[in-house]
Amino acid sequence: MKMLSTLLFIVMISVADSVDAELVVIGNNDLEIRGLTKKQIIDIYMGRYSVLPNGLKVIPLDQDIDSSARKHFYAKLVDKSISEINAYWARLLFSGRATPPRVVKTEKAVIEIVTKNASVIGYIDSSMVTDKVKVITRVE
Repeated sequence: MKMLSTLLFIVMISVADSVDAELVVIGNNDLEIRGLTKKQIIDIYMGRYSVLPNGLKVIPLDQDIDSSARKHFYAKLVDKSISEINAYWARLLFSGRATPPRVVKTEKAVIEIVTKNASVIGYIDSSMVTDKVKVITRVE
């Protein structure tokens, strides 16, 4: 019985992790843009683009390297694994061409930082959205 319970627990964790949560890119409520395209989000998070269409410098936030949100974000955004993203950034850092997004530990930290700075964007699970932030785009 104990083995069956353990097996059931493992299966439940596997299923829960494989369910894709809806991720959204958020910004400060004072951010003067209506939204960004998927290409613009890719360009920002891949270090190719650091200024928003309105001329405001943008600072992207990444979640912790071990977070499932980060794994899903890059899989959905650019169809790459975290190890591929890390290799990409290692090459860019070595060449001095770009700086990777700032890493924060939790979705709550993303929200807190975004609410205090109109230049910062980040991604979170859509269930975490509050009236303190603006949804810029949905990651599909």
